[in-house]
Order: sequence, then C-alpha cells, then structure tokens
Amino acid sequence: MKCQHLTPLPRSERRAPCVLCEQTNYEILSQHDRNAQPLPTVICMHCGLVSHESIPSDDELAEYYSKEYRQDYHGEFQPSGRRVLREWKRGGELATRLSTHTHGYHTLFEIGAGIGCNVKHFELAGLEASGIEPGCGFQQYAQSQLQANISDQFFQDLSLDRQYDIVLMVHVLEHLNEPVKALQTIRKLLNPGGLAYIEVPNLEAPHSRPGRLFHFAHIYNFTGSTLAMLARKCGFRVKHALSRSSDKNLMILLERTDHETLTLDQSSYQCVRTAINRYNNLTYHVRWEYVKDRCRTLYRQHSARLATNYRLSRILQRCQKPQQTAFHKAA
Repeated sequence: MKCQHLTPLPRSERRAPCVLCEQTNYEILSQHDRNAQPLPTVICMHCGLVSHESIPSDDELAEYYSKEYRQDYHGEFQPSGRRVLREWKRGGELATRLSTHTHGYHTLFEIGAGIGCNVKHFELAGLEASGIEPGCGFQQYAQSQLQANISDQFFQDLSLDRQYDIVLMVHVLEHLNEPVKALQTIRKLLNPGGLAYIEVPNLEAPHSRPGRLFHFAHIYNFTGSTLAMLARKCGFRVKHALSRSSDKNLMILLERTDHETLTLDQSSYQCVRTAINRYNNLTYHVRWEYVKDRCRTLYRQHSARLATNYRLSRILQRCQKPQQTAFHKAA
C-alpha cells in the first residue's frame, strides 16, 4: 500500500513505553469504541503498534472474560448451535491449512480454545491435542459436548511444566494486555523447533467499517508488519505467512529459534495511518469484496437455520464416539 501525506493527530499523554519498540510517543487514533463508548486508542509513532491508551490490568481482564466477554462480544454465554457449526467449519479449515506444515509433530496445545473445535479437529487428525479456555460457558460445552480436552484456566496462570510441538493462539493475542510476555510464554511452551500459529484481525485490511474498528476486548490491534516485528522480538521467525495483506485476518506460522532479533519497519506507522483512513462509511460498504462477503454470510446463515439441529447432532456423534487416532494407537 502506498503511504500518503498524513495530518498530525492529537498527542497522547500516555508515557508507558511501547511494548514493541519501547518508545513513548503516541498519537490518539480514536476516542470511542464500536458502540460509541469512551475508549481512547493510540498509535505508537515509532513502530505503528496500535493499542488502548490505558492497558487493563490482569484483575480487570479476569473479571471481564470470566463473566462478561461472551455475552458482550458474542451475545451468548453458552454457544448456540449456529456458532458451533461455524466454529466447527473453521476448525476443519485450520487443520487442513496447517496439515502440510505440521507433518511429524505429535502434541498440540491451544490457548483460548473457545468451544474446542480446533482442538477436537486436531485430535481427530491424530495429534494429542488439548487447550485452555477462561470462559466457563464455552469451556463447559467443549468438555461435555465435544469431549475436547479443554480446561477452565487463564493464560496468566498457565503452568510451564510441559512442552508441545505446536501451540495455537487464534484470535487471542489481541485480547492480552502483555503480548510480548504472551509470546515469550508460548516460546517456553514449545519444544525446540516447535511451531506457533497466530491468527489476529488485520488492522490494515477493512475488517470493519470506520467507527467500528476498536473494542475493549481488543487491547492491541496488529498489522502484518507489527505482528512480524513482535514475533521476531520474542524469538520466533516467520516460517509462513498464510494470509494476504488484504485479508481480514492475519494468519502466520512461527518457528521457535535462537537466531531472530527485532528489526523495526520504518514505514509501519505511516502505512497503518494510511490504511485506517482508506475508507469512509460509503466507500467501505460499496466495495465488491464487502458485498460478496455479506452475500456469503447471509447464505451461510440461511443454510445453517435450515439444518442446524441435524448437522449439529452429526458433529456431536462424531466427537463423542471413541476415537482410534494415531496417538492413541501409539499409546
């Protein structure tokens, strides 16, 4: 994307160092969240990382995610049948996407496993798969209905007694108040040469219309550049970028290494500013990609309504049937 001349933004009073580049100069991108509630959001003028101006504490996040998040963000405490179908489909797509990169790996762990569809798909594919999920309604469903090995646990309380070949963090990193510490913890969870799959919303692509970009739950907002810089800072190399810069979500596969160091992308700040200003409400909604995506969503929702109970029962039967996976045979 070509970076344009930018109008200066109001300066932020935040003085805490940026978690990525450790500088202290910020501008205010927005004063409100997607629901028009106060939520000052800032951009680091040195590296382009976007975050809340005031970072929530661990206690604030624990309270929010255990009791409010699923209802606030998804409108439900227990997952609906349609949500299960959608997440099951995504879990299958993820298992297929990573299958060519994970041959020969045996153990997988997911942080923020939600309903447990990813974990269950990888278990069905033959891996020893498990995870954690702090939202008790979703965790209980994963455990009781999908029979996925998901424990009710917060990331901050995770034990480092065991290591894994693969760690998944799908739409979780943006929710954490210490992303550097999070990736460093993931690195400790991985065996040497282990893989981390990270998926987050792409701030540089139009994943939401202007005015609805920011939410309390998304403490940090990443672009391909800031996510790659963060990974390198924490001892990973980008093994594969599995998404395009225009995709709504960033999908990257990282490899644990001892030879990676942070190198700042000097164009990151300008490109983030340019991307955020690229559309207004009209031009965002008349894009062909938006129209096509909406049509697909409506068709999927209509199809799901017609056969939700039948399709869900088939999924649950498959999950609750005793499995003879490659791992179980080896055990």
